[in-house]
Amino acid sequence: MSKLIERLEKVGTVTPIPMGFGANRAVEKSPAMLLVVLSGTNSTESTSQIEAHSYITSAGKITKAALKAAKGQAGDAIWGLWPETITNDSLNALKGEGGDFFILSTVDAPAEALAVEDLGRLITVPADLPEELGHSLEEIPVDAVILVGLEDASPLSVRDLMQVRSMRDLISKPLLLLRSRALNQGELVVLQDVGVQGIVLDMRTMKEEDAAQVRKDMEELPPRKIKRDQPGALLPRLSSRTASPQQEQEEEEEEEYD
Repeated sequence: MSKLIERLEKVGTVTPIPMGFGANRAVEKSPAMLLVVLSGTNSTESTSQIEAHSYITSAGKITKAALKAAKGQAGDAIWGLWPETITNDSLNALKGEGGDFFILSTVDAPAEALAVEDLGRLITVPADLPEELGHSLEEIPVDAVILVGLEDASPLSVRDLMQVRSMRDLISKPLLLLRSRALNQGELVVLQDVGVQGIVLDMRTMKEEDAAQVRKDMEELPPRKIKRDQPGALLPRLSSRTASPQQEQEEEEEEEYD
C-alpha cells in the first residue's frame, strides 16, 4: 500500500500500550491531520523549509527532470507527482524512481491509469461535483480524494464547510483539501471535525511564513481517538433518536412472535 494512503488512514488514531511482560513500547500517536506540500518543478520555490508529511510536485508530464525535482524537494519524505498528462510508461518510471503516489488532475483523466498497482491513486474533484458522480467515487479504484475549488476561500464560510462535509458523507476514503491561502486554528478544528484528514498547501502561491503558521497550528490539534463518520451513518443515528420507547417495544414484540 502507498505510504501516504496508509498514513492518511491512521490520522487521529492512538495505538494503545500493549499489555503483558516486556511491553515497554510507548503509545504511538498519529498526527491529527497530515500536512502535504505542493510545489512546481522550479527549484527556486521554497519548499524545503516547510517540514511536511508528504510532498507533491506538479508537472506537465512525468519526465526525468520532473522526477529529479520531486526527489530533491522531498528528500527522505514521502513524495508523488501531480502531472497533467499520464501514461502507463510514465507511471512505471515514477514507481521505479521511488515515487509513492500520483494524482489525477480531473475526472476526465484516462481511466487506465487506475489499473496501475503499487502506487497510491489520488483524484482531484471539485467541491460542487454532482452528487451522482460523488457516489461513484466509493466504487472506483482511487485511494483518496483531494477536494478543489475552495483554495482561495478566506475566511472559510459555513457554506464552504457544508460542501466539504457533503463530500465526506459520500465517501469513506481519505479526504484532503487543497489550499492556496492559509487556514487559522479555528478553521483547522472545524475541518478536522467534518472529517478532513489532510491539507495540501500550494506553495506556488502561498507565502512561506503563512505555511509555517498552518503547520504550527496543525501540530497543536488534538488527535481524534474515534473513527470518523462513514457515509450514511448520520441517518440511522437520527432515526434511532427519534424512535419512541413505545415504538421500540412494539418492534421487539413483533420480532419475538414472528
